[in-house]
Amino acid sequence: MKFTKEIKAGLIALFAIIGFVFLFQFMKGKSLFTTDNIFYAKFDNVEGLAASNPVSINGLKVGQVDRIIPITEKDGKIHFVVKVMVDDNFEFSKKSTLEIFEPGLMSGKEMRINLAYGQPMAKDGDTLEGAFKLSLMNNISSQIGPVKDQVQVVLKRIDSLTNNANQLLNDENKAEIRAILINLNKTVSAFERTSRQTNELLANNDPRIQKVLDNANLATISAKTTIDKYGKVADEVDVKNLNNAITKLSQTSDKLNNVITGIQNGEGSLGKLTKDELLYNNLTTATENLNKLIEDMKANPKRYINFSVFGKNSKD
Repeated sequence: MKFTKEIKAGLIALFAIIGFVFLFQFMKGKSLFTTDNIFYAKFDNVEGLAASNPVSINGLKVGQVDRIIPITEKDGKIHFVVKVMVDDNFEFSKKSTLEIFEPGLMSGKEMRINLAYGQPMAKDGDTLEGAFKLSLMNNISSQIGPVKDQVQVVLKRIDSLTNNANQLLNDENKAEIRAILINLNKTVSAFERTSRQTNELLANNDPRIQKVLDNANLATISAKTTIDKYGKVADEVDVKNLNNAITKLSQTSDKLNNVITGIQNGEGSLGKLTKDELLYNNLTTATENLNKLIEDMKANPKRYINFSVFGKNSKD
């Protein structure tokens, strides 16, 4: 059987296309001679993950990312469904998770299967739980973010303090501060002069200072003498006699209180006199009659006294 040039050219072109497809799939990491299991995972953010990125289990590449499908919900929220292809030689639990991570600072995003144990086992077409791990740079950025906000707050406060300081150090306040410093310098100079004069007086043994010290010494001696005298007087006081006198005074006071109480209660002559109203009225009446008698005697003495030279009694 002879092939024409056109058939040969067609066959060559067909084989070239098939070889190109095989090569393209091989470059993408896909194998056309094996059947891989397909799994899905849902993410809110894929953080730069792309199709054909590798999928590994415990560091061993077992598959790759096939597609990333964006899905928009009714409320406008967008999430991503990642489709991965895993070699069917690997079996693992459906409790395992698909995690996006970054293996190094300069490498791109990859996916790995975090193994979990227990039934049921994952099957082709299952949806696994998605997870995401921050890269080193993203982790540092997340920690630096709050620090940056605090630094900005501190910088704002420093700026406010600087403005307040600038307002404090305006021309008027500068002049007042300069005047305060000048007065302070004058005060310090005056203290220095006073200290110098005091030192000179003490060094030269000024008679005035000596006289003041002598007077102070005399005053101290006089005070000591007075204290000694009062001390001797206190020693000479007989404390026992003083206590006896105080006791007797207390007893006398108690007796006097008893007498006053008896009078108030109507006991004794004075008590009866103060409490017996009839006796008081009789004494009052007798006193009034006595006063009348004395007045009548003054007015008519002859009525009560009869005196005669010849011994005769004359009746009035």
